[in-house]
Amino acid sequence: MLATGHADLVSVFLGSGTLTVAGQSDVDRKATRFDPARTTVNVTDAALRPAPGSPAYDFLGVPAGTPIHVIPQTFQPGVLWAGWNTEAIPRGALAGDSVDITLNQARGPGLVEVYLTGLDGPERVWSSRNPGPRTLRTAVPTHAHANWAFTAPGVYELEFVASATAASGAPLVSAPVRYVIVVGPLAAAPTRTTLDVAETVGGLRLTGRVSGGPAHLDGGVPTGWMEFHRHYADRDDVVDHVAVDGGSAVLPVPDEPDALGYTARFVPAFHDLVAPSESPTVANPRAPPGAIVVGVRDRYTAGDTITATALVTPAQPDHTISWWTRKGSTTTPRGTTGVLTITATTDLDGAELGYDLIDTKGNAVASARAVPLRVSPAPPPTSTSPTTGPTVGPSTTTTSGPGAPPTTTTEPCVATEVTRTVRPGEVEVVTDGHFDYGPVIEGGTLTARVKDDRQGTPTWRDPSGYVFHLTDTARTTPPAGSGYDFLGSGPVWTIPLTQRPGIPWIGWNTQHPSVLGAVTGDVTMTLESVNGPGKLAVYGQDPFGGVGDRYFGTVEGFPRSTAIPAGRSGVHVHGVWAFTAPGSYSVTFAFTTTANGRPLTTKSTLAFHIGPGDPAAARPASTVVDQVGRTPSGQECALGTRGLADTGASGDVLFGLIVAATLLIPLGLLLTNVATLAAARRRR
Repeated sequence: MLATGHADLVSVFLGSGTLTVAGQSDVDRKATRFDPARTTVNVTDAALRPAPGSPAYDFLGVPAGTPIHVIPQTFQPGVLWAGWNTEAIPRGALAGDSVDITLNQARGPGLVEVYLTGLDGPERVWSSRNPGPRTLRTAVPTHAHANWAFTAPGVYELEFVASATAASGAPLVSAPVRYVIVVGPLAAAPTRTTLDVAETVGGLRLTGRVSGGPAHLDGGVPTGWMEFHRHYADRDDVVDHVAVDGGSAVLPVPDEPDALGYTARFVPAFHDLVAPSESPTVANPRAPPGAIVVGVRDRYTAGDTITATALVTPAQPDHTISWWTRKGSTTTPRGTTGVLTITATTDLDGAELGYDLIDTKGNAVASARAVPLRVSPAPPPTSTSPTTGPTVGPSTTTTSGPGAPPTTTTEPCVATEVTRTVRPGEVEVVTDGHFDYGPVIEGGTLTARVKDDRQGTPTWRDPSGYVFHLTDTARTTPPAGSGYDFLGSGPVWTIPLTQRPGIPWIGWNTQHPSVLGAVTGDVTMTLESVNGPGKLAVYGQDPFGGVGDRYFGTVEGFPRSTAIPAGRSGVHVHGVWAFTAPGSYSVTFAFTTTANGRPLTTKSTLAFHIGPGDPAAARPASTVVDQVGRTPSGQECALGTRGLADTGASGDVLFGLIVAATLLIPLGLLLTNVATLAAARRRR
């Protein structure tokens, strides 16, 4: 079950010439792939909010003020943060480096709308009621997030399919994949199971039927298996399991003259969505005389209700049932009806439950085999706090430098510093792709690195090697009265909340394994200074376009620092970066934390160039310190494959501290992300 933290719900993979749609979530420091067909996604009431009154959000299809659930586009602790991802597909493998992700079908008690928010209003991505927003053409590689709105609580089914054209020209289409999303409190829907036992030539035909289940899951017909049980005077056994088809399961069985009765138990395919149930025991029409106890579970928790049924063959309507429990030498009368109901208490743990059959003269003419009772104490009330996880790239081993294969030596691979000077004009000017900025512990010292996800496998690099260039693609003007008065009345250049073509997408994180292994509290990220022609504001947005969290900035009313949790899995955050004037900026940050009981701090500078001019001039000559893999004998090796001696990271975290030996990439090699919405394909 997935309810909090970071998840790329719709992730597209390419392997052996086949496209596959699956999910990825952050578990214990790494991205873990999951099968949507076997995973329940829960949008809890932490995502509940009133629908907006702005006409721009009329596409939500509900009146203003209606309570709806919205997975936000911006990371919020304790709320699921859902997006999509194509970073696992190698660049050049698909024509145009793009893939179409289509919402093939959507069923549920309300409407589903997935949309992006920005200063220029909402942009729809997928819609359950409008055939227009059904297909998203997204670039390779892309990692994006949006708002996911559900207008009514209940169970939803969303089916996605991916399609593309291979570089060879061959069409590629994935198998459709179903996502089950529970909106609101997660509770298993009750079911009801019945059993019919019919005589056949030489045997019996057992027919189990189940009803109930969420109306919008599998068409309201529960899926799973029917488990048929057979009861004897001295034992019980399982006859067989049969898959439920259309709500029923049929099992022919040979004649068993010693069997007193049969029971059908429904075993659901989704235990967290559909509850199991058991039929009343039905007597074998050819049963010999006997008495048994049926309906008692293997274990109870104190406070549960124990329901037991007396099955007597042949039926003796004029006889009386005398129930009892026995523990040690103490026997306690419990009732005289055919069905006994008592409350499970811990003093019943280890007791036996049975009954005597009393005739009209008061004589015990038969005794049922006693069944044991197992009762566990009720668990104490607990309060849980949601955990959040990092965004981690695919676990792919890379070499320590361009074109250098991993060595086969068994020597340890040690993170080794390589220092070089970057002259003006030699820096890499970045206009596209996904990056995160965050702390790394190297040799016991805190430093800042940029996590570069553009090649699928993340690398951690010195910030001094980059200039992030925001061209006029990032230029916009906040509408008057929109609540963004702190940006002024003129144009601003923004890095938006989700990845867009032609704009570098920069976030911040505490996801490096060296940090996760040493820091248990928060990392404080402080904006030390901004040197440039304008001001900077970094903030979140709520799902309806309003200003969300104010992280840091130099405009009035903005703080200078933000706390980033580390914990077991770290945190990955994106915000809007808004610059109020064109030109070159040097933005200096400090990271401060306590690791392994020692206070640590570091400072570094991000360079931005806004608008026209020479971006490379934004970064003066600087010394860059990169980390590469070296064995003690000096051989190049891939960090993360045989341990990270000086980073504090575990060797099984393959993405590790992987840093290329050089940062210099030809300026003409720019990413060509395409994240525009395409015309919807016809529903299959």
